[in-house]
Amino acid sequence: MANNGQSALDIIKEHRPHLVFLDIRMPVMDGLTLLRKVRLLDTSIKVIMVTAFEDEKSVQEAMSLGAVDYIRKPFKLDYLEHEVIEKVNARLFDDLRRELDEKSRLIEQLAMEVEQVNTLNRKLKRNFYQTILSLATALETRDRYTHGHSERVDLYSKIVAEDLRDKLSWEIDEVFLEALHIESRLHDIGKIAVPDVILNKPDRLTEDEFALIKIHPVRSAHILAPLEDLKDSREVIRHHHERVDGKGYPSGLKKDDIPLRARILAVADAFDAMTSDRPYRKSMPIEQAIAELEKNKGIQFDEDVVDAFVFAYKKGKLPN
Repeated sequence: MANNGQSALDIIKEHRPHLVFLDIRMPVMDGLTLLRKVRLLDTSIKVIMVTAFEDEKSVQEAMSLGAVDYIRKPFKLDYLEHEVIEKVNARLFDDLRRELDEKSRLIEQLAMEVEQVNTLNRKLKRNFYQTILSLATALETRDRYTHGHSERVDLYSKIVAEDLRDKLSWEIDEVFLEALHIESRLHDIGKIAVPDVILNKPDRLTEDEFALIKIHPVRSAHILAPLEDLKDSREVIRHHHERVDGKGYPSGLKKDDIPLRARILAVADAFDAMTSDRPYRKSMPIEQAIAELEKNKGIQFDEDVVDAFVFAYKKGKLPN
């Protein structure tokens, strides 16, 4: 109960009743003004207007503002049981139906927007990958001795990973192989910061020049930093020049501390480097490169990875 419109509004704000009987004529704030405020506050609150006057204009305005019904004083309590509940239930049903329809439309709209965002995100990622791959290709064209290097490393790495999966039952799935593919293609991208005079130097590098070369894995990881979903791949690329004996770079990791894909990359990368011409030397025969891998397994390279590589070579899986 409230003795004026303002008191009624305070009670409604505090208790949020389901149903309000609201007199049109009230002190402080009239019923129509209060009805407007109630509708702004909570459209689920049902309002029945009460009037002792034959004011058709006020009644019509109240109905247009969302009143469920109106009654004239005096009224019988039977009206509550036989008419009000039925009308309020009907209005509540309509509210629920509209709410369901609105939520369904909202869900459909959100689904469309999410798909649009996902499509855009896929395009952005694809464009970024393509840009980086183009950059990697451009990098290799700077040095005729390493042209096609990342593609060959990609091929060797995939063959080795599949053999490790088949022979040793290692948990290597399509996600692993796709990540390895990206890492193989981008592992040397950091060399973009290395001057051509060093990359193409016909003599052996000085200590300072080699030190500059050695930071390329870190630079590669830094270039890929904007792609959060390549976080694991950045770490693989960063550590593909580690050695199992801990004498590699940049972090001196040992054995199983080196990510598995980095250990695979290390073998594939080294094999291609040995079997490719370099400015300061001719390529090594494949058999000799295989022997170098065997000699350095457990020291520089992971034993299982080398064994898988050698097995693939003997089975003729590696291109000549």
